[in-house]
Amino acid sequence: MKNWKRSARFLWLCNFIIVAAMTMILPFLPLYLEVLGVTDEKALSLWTGAIFSAAFLSGAFMAPIWGIFADKFGQKANLIRAGIGMGILTFSMAFVTGPWMLLALRFFMGFFSGFITVSFSYLSRITPKEHTGAALGFLQTGGISGGIIGPLIGGALSDWFGFRPVFAMTGISIFLTLILVIQFIPKDAPMQETVEKQGTFKDVLMNKQLLVLFIATFLLQAAMLSTNSMMTIFVKTFVDNPENLALLAGFAASILGIATIIGSPYLGKLGDRIGHLRMLPVVMFASGVLFLPQLFTDNIYELYVWRFIQGLVLGGVWPAIQTLIHKKTPADIQGRAFGVTASCRFLGNLTGPIIGGWISGSFATAYVFGFAGAILMAGGILVRLGVQNR
Repeated sequence: MKNWKRSARFLWLCNFIIVAAMTMILPFLPLYLEVLGVTDEKALSLWTGAIFSAAFLSGAFMAPIWGIFADKFGQKANLIRAGIGMGILTFSMAFVTGPWMLLALRFFMGFFSGFITVSFSYLSRITPKEHTGAALGFLQTGGISGGIIGPLIGGALSDWFGFRPVFAMTGISIFLTLILVIQFIPKDAPMQETVEKQGTFKDVLMNKQLLVLFIATFLLQAAMLSTNSMMTIFVKTFVDNPENLALLAGFAASILGIATIIGSPYLGKLGDRIGHLRMLPVVMFASGVLFLPQLFTDNIYELYVWRFIQGLVLGGVWPAIQTLIHKKTPADIQGRAFGVTASCRFLGNLTGPIIGGWISGSFATAYVFGFAGAILMAGGILVRLGVQNR
């Protein structure tokens, strides 16, 4: 498609807005739960993990259905339906009166989520193969930039105005992306119109190399979400001034994204040049190793340093996984492969916070970083052994 660069720029902006909006709530979610009546420390960890994961449970079941939807109607229609559902349900979270209501809304939001994964799938389909890694690396910086700004804005706004208005602003921000998608993202042809043969989910799951990449996707998301969901509770263990807790925890989440923005475009181009299969196991394993020093830190500035270094390496992982999935997926199962990829992301997003909450509540929050490092290193080894260059 001639306008793939223009589409990439608008998708970058959409991802920036979506992720910024969604991550506004991260620094104060445990504090919001305290307002809703959850005061016990162990219960707070478990509720935080459960609410953070609820959308991913329903999303994991719906993603394959949305993959079929994408094959029939195109990925632009997929982007629009995701934005509508996410916007309405997030806005509604401003009016909850108890943790069960918040949990229910997060669960129902999962039926409509998947905007970020769909945008990667859309761009990978319209981008020339020789530019795929660089394009997806660029697109990733949009979401990461939003992930940097979101926690900082959310932490500051919650300190100034309270927690409920932030949910309302989050929903409104998501609605804004619909205008960009409708006006500036070209409609893509449904997969039924571009290929004669239609594949099945069996074709996807019988592809052993795709299975390895799906597992790597799951492990990546589980590692990142287990630590991100517990960041406020972790920072609280060694910060003296609780009044700035949301802001300090937000910056701990954001600094990783700052470094990823720096590293992601370079690693995307490096993958296009030397091969994403050569690069992926190395950056995935190294990202896991860099979780381990965070396990032992008890100083906020030391935590910032390690997360910045980790972000420089981590930026190459997701674009490399997505590029390899695209290159190793036959055209007739592209939409279904997208559905399975999204399911694996959702399942990782679901599993990570739940395990993180259990580790934090049962042992110590710092051990969550050890768990995250171990599974990322295992993922790097699995990709090295399980995916061949053919």
